[in-house]
Amino acid sequence: MAQTSDICAAIRTLRVLEFDYHGAHRVVTPYLHGVGARGAEMLRGVQIGGESRSGGLWFGKLWIVSEIENLRLTAQAFVPDDPNYNPNDSAMATIHCRV
Repeated sequence: MAQTSDICAAIRTLRVLEFDYHGAHRVVTPYLHGVGARGAEMLRGVQIGGESRSGGLWFGKLWIVSEIENLRLTAQAFVPDDPNYNPNDSAMATIHCRV
């Protein structure tokens, strides 16, 4: 299971995350971490590489933190440039950290 502190550290330092989610490897720029409306810890980010079942890259997605495996902060920095990012994400009941 992913560590909340690692996710917030990546957001604070603008570092890319890599992790496995539902059997697929993901490379993600993290934007926001919090608790969703249904009580699950969530990560909002933009998938920039790896595998995607939907085939979708380069737009904001949500991941359930308890389902993230093998989380790793990379040395790769990113510049937050998602034009659709909302720091007051309506999908979140509580926000722990954000860009």
